[in-house]
Amino acid sequence: MRVPRLAGAAAVLGLLCGLSTSVAAATPASAAGPALPRPDHVVVVMFENTSESSILGNSQAPYFNQLANTGANFTDSSAIEHPSQPNYLDLFSGSDEGVTDDSCPQTFSTDNEAAELAAKGLSFTGYAEDLPTDLSTCTSGEYARKHVPWVNFTNVPASDSKPFSAFPTDYSQLPTVSWVIPNLCDDIHDCSIATGDTWLKNNLDGYVQWAKTHNSLLITTFDENDGTAGNQIATFFDGQPVKPGNYGEAIDHFSVLRTIEDMYGLSYAGAAAQATPITDVWNGGGTTGSVSVTAPGNQTGTVGAAASLQLRASDTAGGTLGWSASGLPAGLSISQSGLITGTPTAAGTSSVTVTATDSTGPSSTATFSWTVNPAGGGGCTPAQLLGNPGFETGSAAPWSSTSGVVNGDLNSEPAHSGNYDAWLDGYGSAHTDTLAQTVTIPANCTASLSFWLHIDTQQTDGTAHDTLTLQAGSTTLRTWSNLDANTGYAQQTLDLSAYAGQSVTLTFTGTQDGAAQTSFVIDDTALNIS
Repeated sequence: MRVPRLAGAAAVLGLLCGLSTSVAAATPASAAGPALPRPDHVVVVMFENTSESSILGNSQAPYFNQLANTGANFTDSSAIEHPSQPNYLDLFSGSDEGVTDDSCPQTFSTDNEAAELAAKGLSFTGYAEDLPTDLSTCTSGEYARKHVPWVNFTNVPASDSKPFSAFPTDYSQLPTVSWVIPNLCDDIHDCSIATGDTWLKNNLDGYVQWAKTHNSLLITTFDENDGTAGNQIATFFDGQPVKPGNYGEAIDHFSVLRTIEDMYGLSYAGAAAQATPITDVWNGGGTTGSVSVTAPGNQTGTVGAAASLQLRASDTAGGTLGWSASGLPAGLSISQSGLITGTPTAAGTSSVTVTATDSTGPSSTATFSWTVNPAGGGGCTPAQLLGNPGFETGSAAPWSSTSGVVNGDLNSEPAHSGNYDAWLDGYGSAHTDTLAQTVTIPANCTASLSFWLHIDTQQTDGTAHDTLTLQAGSTTLRTWSNLDANTGYAQQTLDLSAYAGQSVTLTFTGTQDGAAQTSFVIDDTALNIS
């Protein structure tokens, strides 16, 4: 069932209200807290029952020592208590929840890191090695639920629990905060330090190297020491926001939780409210970030026809974003806001490189081709080629589409004009819709495709979950996403002169991942030739 735009918004509001009720006992975040970075991703990995002195300088732990040397090494880091399970709960919820042993099962509904992230529209996933399908299981092979705190909380959905085999290789797909729990051998509980060291390098070094250039963070720590006095443990922070070095302030699990909460403006769970966040290990006083240009795809134009392309980039560095370009076709220029405009003066294909640079230093580039075709002529008769361009017949033909795309429910998705539009997706579940029509563009013609597009969404985490692509044959001309949501319709125009003399199928494909609804609504299409 589709989620209407207004009703969907109310549903989201209701969900957020429900979440805020479930964490009402949490302490609100301070608006005047110290400056901290806001990493794109944080991964927390926790090992078992080992003192700091058994890790640092140990030839059996070369990768642990590498992380200590290349990141922030905390020389006075302590666990809270003994045995293991209470410490996992301390780091996850700011409290041992009254648990003083490793007994299982446990069930809680109190505030915690995952619930706090959800209340802010951010994401959490816990990855546990050998996680069984039945999350109520206490032990299974080398899996131990006592080390997997989030499964004990009724306000953390089961979908937030995944086996470590599901840890993405495309690290940009990670949630805001992840926990990684190795099994009882790989976490050094049942096996050697060397085993845990090798596992950490083999499984998370790829993320560590990526994090150093993608505004992301790995937190490596231990639940408790080996029972010696002081409960001293090794803790390292590694990633782009981190200023490497040894840091001597006293920290513990509550300090680490408080730091993550302050990074994202979360409420404070349990004892984290009284803990001191870690503020001295960050590059540039917490302004470190990254820039990532969204590739615009290859472009086409025509001599004498005005061109316009707005470039986009994500920027977490916190400064002012500026743009530059090289290789633009003659007659085009780029503004500091990333808008390429002008009128091409010569035919040909150019390799264009655009660069977005944040004033604090980070930058990103994208390269694409821009083909300028000769001006039309040779007796081309002006015409509009698309059939049923505004869908006013109430059916799709001569378009082909998936069921339900042609829409007359104007209360949910009003048309740009008339009584019908084409509504792709909007179901609030994983779904794909298509809309396609084949046209023949005469030779010696310039061709311009235009249509009006409205996008509304319930996605709130700043990630491009749902997409609309436009293809000419097998070539993708343009992609939009939930990040392009707008309050009304916006006209889209693409030059199709490169397809003169050809029959080409134009296909819109809307793909929704199921996290929340996004609607792509198309109306008043036209393919004009001249």
